[in-house]
Amino acid sequence: MGQYKCCRCIPARAGVMIIALISTMIYLACTVSLFLTKPYSNVTYNGIELNMSIINGIYYASIAISIIFALASILGVIGSIVQQRKMIAIFKISYWTMSLIQFLLSVITVIVFVTKRTEIIEACAAYPEESLDTCTVYYRNFMISYGIIVFLFNFIQFYFASVISAYATRLRRTNMHEKLRDLEDFPEPLNKTEFF
Repeated sequence: MGQYKCCRCIPARAGVMIIALISTMIYLACTVSLFLTKPYSNVTYNGIELNMSIINGIYYASIAISIIFALASILGVIGSIVQQRKMIAIFKISYWTMSLIQFLLSVITVIVFVTKRTEIIEACAAYPEESLDTCTVYYRNFMISYGIIVFLFNFIQFYFASVISAYATRLRRTNMHEKLRDLEDFPEPLNKTEFF
């Protein structure tokens, strides 16, 4: 997709740096917000008390994942500044991983919304000012707008991942050869110079 330019106007290196900066800000904000919203005991959902060991496991796993991707994004920023191949490779792998995870989560979310259609509409119709027909229209409009937003978001994520991959490939190609060195810095041994 994006071989030498990101969004057809930004050079790939600057595009990767911008993507990495935005990713860093997002994951750092997620990490801070997760630290500020620690779940407390006695959490109930629909009158059922949830197991706090499961909730805490999900909570701490989310924090760990957010920190890992924040650090990988920071490596992407530093790697794009100094053009370090290994840092960009780590950032590329983590960005592709996160893009695939977000794609799978969005597909799962759409499937849950579709399978829980009647429950969502009935919960909406339970409000006195809403009828079943208006709730059906709300649900349909929500699913259409949600589907479009999810599609665009995932498309942008995969496009950015391909830009990062193109930049990493370009870095790998330009650094494949070994740099030449001055012969004066490395003189030949005396036994070879005698023959010439």
